[in-house]
Amino acid sequence: MTKKILITGATKGIGWALAQKAYSYGYDVILHGRNATELQQRKLELAPQGERCTTVCFDVRDRKILEQELQKIDRLNVLVNNAGTIADNWWSKMTDEQWDTVIATDLTGVYNVTSRLTAKIVPGGHIVNITSQAGLKGNPGQANYSAAKAALVGMTYTLAAELKRKQIYVNAVAPAAITAMTRPVLEKFRQKNGSLPPMWQLGTAAQVADFIIQHVLSTQKTGQVLAVNGTRQGYWLPAQYQRMEER
Repeated sequence: MTKKILITGATKGIGWALAQKAYSYGYDVILHGRNATELQQRKLELAPQGERCTTVCFDVRDRKILEQELQKIDRLNVLVNNAGTIADNWWSKMTDEQWDTVIATDLTGVYNVTSRLTAKIVPGGHIVNITSQAGLKGNPGQANYSAAKAALVGMTYTLAAELKRKQIYVNAVAPAAITAMTRPVLEKFRQKNGSLPPMWQLGTAAQVADFIIQHVLSTQKTGQVLAVNGTRQGYWLPAQYQRMEER
């Protein structure tokens, strides 16, 4: 039976690169996006004859429409929570709208989708949460984004423990790649500082997609936070407790 993968935020960047890679590996791909016209265009690009590709169209914040669309799915092998947004600002200037928009999309949106699909994921299936280094180390000007992505790490650890008995593997990936979302941030930094630090010399969305297919979906390990930046690959260790007198 052909494996099914649902990728949220699948019309651009890492999501679209992953859709193409998964399709080339024989997956039935379910593309998600908010724009019906854009989704249809991507579907035609991926599968001109309509084979092995379907779409679901909703805003991850809209639970009513989301539930209607997800009822189309009978079973699932892989769920990739990739949909996200940014609304950067310094903490002293951040607005309620900027905070609410990012938390609602990048965190609550993951809950909305995952909670309604977990029961449809078959044993041996995977949930992959796309997090960020911003959620592991923080990033000035991104308190909202960092908070949401840090919460995804905690969610990943918890779901990995809870779903282990169902043989569902839950991992997170913190990628570094040039996408439509990251390009303006990098360009702004480059204009201000003249060059990018080594950690910001990013790989491509295609390299992230290849990493997810080759290393994340091929493993039976769970509860990991993996990292990929071009050809540089690694993982983040969980936080560790240390007694104060040992510092």
